[in-house]
Amino acid sequence: MITRELARSGLGWSEIDLLRAKVVLALAGAAAVAGVGLAIPIGPAFVAAAAYAGFVAPTLYVERAASRCRADAERALVTLVEWTEALVASGRPVETALVAVAERGVGSVLVDGAIGAASRSYALGAPLFRALAHEARAAGLPSLVSIALELERARDLGRGALTVLRDERDRLRASERARSLDAAARVEGRLMLVLVLCYLPALMLLVVIPLFLGLLNGLFA
Repeated sequence: MITRELARSGLGWSEIDLLRAKVVLALAGAAAVAGVGLAIPIGPAFVAAAAYAGFVAPTLYVERAASRCRADAERALVTLVEWTEALVASGRPVETALVAVAERGVGSVLVDGAIGAASRSYALGAPLFRALAHEARAAGLPSLVSIALELERARDLGRGALTVLRDERDRLRASERARSLDAAARVEGRLMLVLVLCYLPALMLLVVIPLFLGLLNGLFA
């Protein structure tokens, strides 16, 4: 699992690099807490906890980097389909259009790697869409796999690639819009929580407590 996440993180780390980072951070965390223990009496459990945290931190970092790469890839797929659709609409064959986009890149490590590898395989004689589906599957990009398979199916059935690209463009735009709205809703909820936590103490101090004290004063006056 972590090997797959490491390959999709865009960090360029090998498994040895990850293991080295885990060991170094574990030793550094344990040494730092042990150094603090010279001045403040703390138990060995804190040293062990610091070593464990240092050992786990690189794995969490890799997983977050892989998650960011996947999010970037989802956005880059919209760009890939839009650019390819524009080139095909101008009269270029879809294979040539995809190769041109692969040379330019769309700003995502995962997508650029997949279409670049597929383009190189195509130059060596492999079917482009099949190669693209294979590379996208290896990179963990199911949406790109679906696009490649739809383009291959359209070619086999004699359907125009432009129709497929426009359908995929509309679908990806709708998905991106839904993700943006979901992210905005989550931000709004967090913002409301922050505002409540900021203003609730002031409300208690300036309104609720004086009102309560006033009622008590009226009862016992």
